[in-house]
Amino acid sequence: MTNDPPTPQQRAAQIAVEIAALGPCLPGTLSSRMLRCGNPNCRCRDTETDQRHGPYLYWTRKISGKTVSKLLNAEQADRYRPWLANDKRLHQLVRELEALTIRTVEQAEGWGGEIALEKCGTRDRRFLSELFGFR
Repeated sequence: MTNDPPTPQQRAAQIAVEIAALGPCLPGTLSSRMLRCGNPNCRCRDTETDQRHGPYLYWTRKISGKTVSKLLNAEQADRYRPWLANDKRLHQLVRELEALTIRTVEQAEGWGGEIALEKCGTRDRRFLSELFGFR
């Protein structure tokens, strides 16, 4: 038995199974912030000791092109963390599926077989380079 890489069709089927198994997907990121309050006499205003308040946990996402943040408690952050990871994985799988489809179309049509990496964003270029071995 050989360990040949899966065909594009086999990999697409694997991706579909992975997507179906993901569960809830929550877009955005989770961040922790240390903040200064508005009280001029508070310890957080002392720049030498840097005793800011926090950490405060925020879920941040884009809605209609605007950044929106929601303050979370620790329990909420723990509950949402896997959902955020699921969303990140979903986007990785979709990018991989798109790249497989582009590769298949290019090969079928005889269009050169290499995705135009100069038109990709840095993250996508790195991802596609790893996926297909481009340099």
